[in-house]
Amino acid sequence: MKIDIKYSDNAIKFLNNNKSILPIEKLRYIVISAVKKLLKIEDSNINLKCLKGKFKGYYRIRTRKIRIIFSLKENTILIVFVHKIGYRNDIYK
Repeated sequence: MKIDIKYSDNAIKFLNNNKSILPIEKLRYIVISAVKKLLKIEDSNINLKCLKGKFKGYYRIRTRKIRIIFSLKENTILIVFVHKIGYRNDIYK
């Protein structure tokens, strides 16, 4: 299974401004672990939640004070699109 991760401009901006807090390699590892947990390929202790309301169809990963909102498109190659990354107070606005 191949996983392709794409990032929104908002997510890239957050990553560039917070390289010491959340490096791109760590984010990639967290997102891949969450997708594997979601598809029940492996069990991990990633804090993953399916969102409701205006974010229906999206998933949230919580890592310390940072939230990562992503969506998943299943084909032969799984495409994960990271829509937003931010701190708890700002992410759902």
